[in-house]
Amino acid sequence: MSRIALSLLVVVLSAVAVAAMPKPNILFIAVDDLRPAIGCYGDSYAITPNLDRLARRGVRFGQAHCQVAVCNPSRASLMTGLRPDTLGVWTLPIHFREAKPKAVTLPQWLRRHGYTAVSHGKIYHNPTPDPQSWSEPIRRVRAQQGYPRSVAAQIRAAQAKLPPQDWRKNNLRGPGSFATNVDGNKLVDGVNTSLTIDDLRRLGKTQQPFFVAMGFIRPHLPWIAPKKYWDLYDPQKLPVITDGKVNANTPPYALSNSYELTHYVDLIDFPKPWDKRRIPEEQARRLMHAYYASVSFVDAQIGRILAALDEEGLTDNTIIVLWSDHGWKLGEYNGWGKMSNYEIDTRVPFIIAAPGLKTAGQLTDTPVELLDIFPTLCDLAGINTPDFVEGSSLLPLLNNPAAKVDRIAHSQYYRKHDGIEYMGYAMRTDTHRFVEWRNFGTGEVTARELYQHRENHSETVNIIDDAPERLVKSLTARLLKTHPRRALKMLPAVHSNPNSGRFPTPIVFANKMGTDIMVYPITPQGRRGRRPTVVKPGATTKINARIGGVYVVESKDGTIHEIHSPSLPGRTINIERP
Repeated sequence: MSRIALSLLVVVLSAVAVAAMPKPNILFIAVDDLRPAIGCYGDSYAITPNLDRLARRGVRFGQAHCQVAVCNPSRASLMTGLRPDTLGVWTLPIHFREAKPKAVTLPQWLRRHGYTAVSHGKIYHNPTPDPQSWSEPIRRVRAQQGYPRSVAAQIRAAQAKLPPQDWRKNNLRGPGSFATNVDGNKLVDGVNTSLTIDDLRRLGKTQQPFFVAMGFIRPHLPWIAPKKYWDLYDPQKLPVITDGKVNANTPPYALSNSYELTHYVDLIDFPKPWDKRRIPEEQARRLMHAYYASVSFVDAQIGRILAALDEEGLTDNTIIVLWSDHGWKLGEYNGWGKMSNYEIDTRVPFIIAAPGLKTAGQLTDTPVELLDIFPTLCDLAGINTPDFVEGSSLLPLLNNPAAKVDRIAHSQYYRKHDGIEYMGYAMRTDTHRFVEWRNFGTGEVTARELYQHRENHSETVNIIDDAPERLVKSLTARLLKTHPRRALKMLPAVHSNPNSGRFPTPIVFANKMGTDIMVYPITPQGRRGRRPTVVKPGATTKINARIGGVYVVESKDGTIHEIHSPSLPGRTINIERP
């Protein structure tokens, strides 16, 4: 055999060997509202042995940032690989399928390359789980809330005292924190953990690689965790911030207002950051205790999943990704919650463990984005990265966490203040955070902020007025490369005509499939109705629609996503497989 022929044979055999190698499985863990209050991130108070163990298996990203510090747009951006401005999702109400109906999500892309994708818990925003993403329908779970029965009476009594126009007359929740005696495996995160373990065991025995996603609700409010996790902590030893201050020399719309906490019966009167009234230290300590207990509860559930992965012999061929959708203030800036462009809200824990990773246990402080997860998983799985993805692969940093890479992380936040809409764009370099606020409808710059991170990470002094002009120009130029100044429009692609109420006409949906279909009315603002009409297999449902109205139809099994608008009175639309 000639040398050339031998070389060709080696190449062919190598290609066959690569093709024959099984693709790695992927375990995809999301934790809601988790700031880096974890032992492996240097928090000496947090009791998180399982997260710490995961960190020893993988690489920790010390400067990972979400794209928007609130649930829906953060998750939509991560899962589609698109920046919020490209996707057109910046707030809670708009589902990304109305903004970009043909978007291809990470699990959809993996399914095209042979993966089975299943999901439990909160991966997308709660009301919009996106059945198109998954190989199997998402299962509804029955779980205990953890409150005692007396909470219902407590809520009714509080609602009776509210003014007639108060929105919480019909939407008030239980206490913001509670140490429950309910078994953790019976709470929603525990139930979904059990389902995740079942799927790991089941799918691990198949020939196809799996993408199993588990989204934990805690430590999102309400902070309900079994009492034994509260007992891990002495509340008197936890760090409590009671002297947080609102930054000077910043626009009034830069900081969030702790609004989220006022949904809960014992926090109705929770003060805004700029109010003179402060919450008592005892209440702050209680909230801090509840947050840490919830984190430890989630840590225990993650431990159950990791143990099952080990027991099934799946660890050596499974990529594990852990991330949070945004951070959370625990008294910083005299605020509680998320929803700002500050580091405390945008910075998240982010860990990747992969088979054969030689840098396990290391940390990189290079700024990265959650947007980078999509292309990184493609590289780790050995599949092509789609050209629409706007993040960049972290594989070079996984191979060398100490590498000096010139990367920046972008975040942004929409705010409406005194009737005017703004968009703030934040850019985190290795030395600074630069924020440019613009008028949402025109793109005109309205304010700027600059914080240095060489020695001080607190972001309490806006140095924009004293910074060297050359530095500000350089940062501005870098921001404009990815986020040019332009007018933005909140209205998504799919929306009803605002005048659709004038001409009534019924529309009939006939389900010709073997699975439930959900019919969502879409408002003129592009929002989905809260309660879809569910049409059972073989059933027909008439809806009193309007000319110009729009309805999105999705099947429970994810095979159908259609947009319909009534045009003829009594028209019947058959929903059937293509």
